[in-house]
Amino acid sequence: MNALQYAQNVQELFSLPDSYFRVKELMDSDTANLDDIADVILLDPVLTSKILKLANSAVYRLPYQVETINKALLVLGKTQVYNLILSIGISTACSKLNTQAIDTERFWEQSVNAALIAKYLAQRIGLKHPDRAYVSGLLHNIGELVVVQQNADVAAACQEYTDEMKPWQLQQKLLGFSYAACGAELLNMWQLPDSIVEPLALQNNTHYEARSLDVLVVHLAVRLALANQHPELYNMQTLVDPYLLEVLQLAQADLIKAIDFCNTEGLFVLSILNPRISTIY
Repeated sequence: MNALQYAQNVQELFSLPDSYFRVKELMDSDTANLDDIADVILLDPVLTSKILKLANSAVYRLPYQVETINKALLVLGKTQVYNLILSIGISTACSKLNTQAIDTERFWEQSVNAALIAKYLAQRIGLKHPDRAYVSGLLHNIGELVVVQQNADVAAACQEYTDEMKPWQLQQKLLGFSYAACGAELLNMWQLPDSIVEPLALQNNTHYEARSLDVLVVHLAVRLALANQHPELYNMQTLVDPYLLEVLQLAQADLIKAIDFCNTEGLFVLSILNPRISTIY
């Protein structure tokens, strides 16, 4: 099977909550206002609680408390709230899957770290929508969950990467495609915006010329999250191309601050997106 076939086979099993689609429909409407969107979100108490917790976290660094969904929509804007709902919805969908064959703690910690690092770096270089980089980072390895539902043995074997055989290289060897390619196919079927799917799809591409800054930021964030997750195997010097830092006009100090940010805020975000995992720490 190729990456598309893997994604197609889990489409029924791996679905977003209905609340996501209702909110998206209103956000895409020319006639719906913020009150209409807020009313739909409020129908889901769990979603409401998670949005408010994240909105008031250091991830958004707002100077005051956001106590209502209406205020969150007003302060953060529809796009950022949409991306929050998307990340919460997908984490909810993921939590219902069978993941016994893989290290779920590793999967979620690395996903959240990549998200936070991507957002920090996107803000650092002045990207207009840093929350898009956050979502791409969070979903960067979602292809692993697609594969483990259908080929648990291979998914387990794909975890046996080394300092010489990087994760995406091992995936390519064992599957004929990377988790990035498989994840992108799934997100395309969910009709997610290209601005989120493209950085995920190209996360392993080392041809930096003519790539958008969003793509480069997510590529860098994924490498840093991997180094942070496995210091016994990787470090920034071996995973990060110095030329990429020149292109993004970032220094080593920026990377260290980004990793510090994810280490500080990661457990809190994890506790919201996947409480079952966070209780282990």
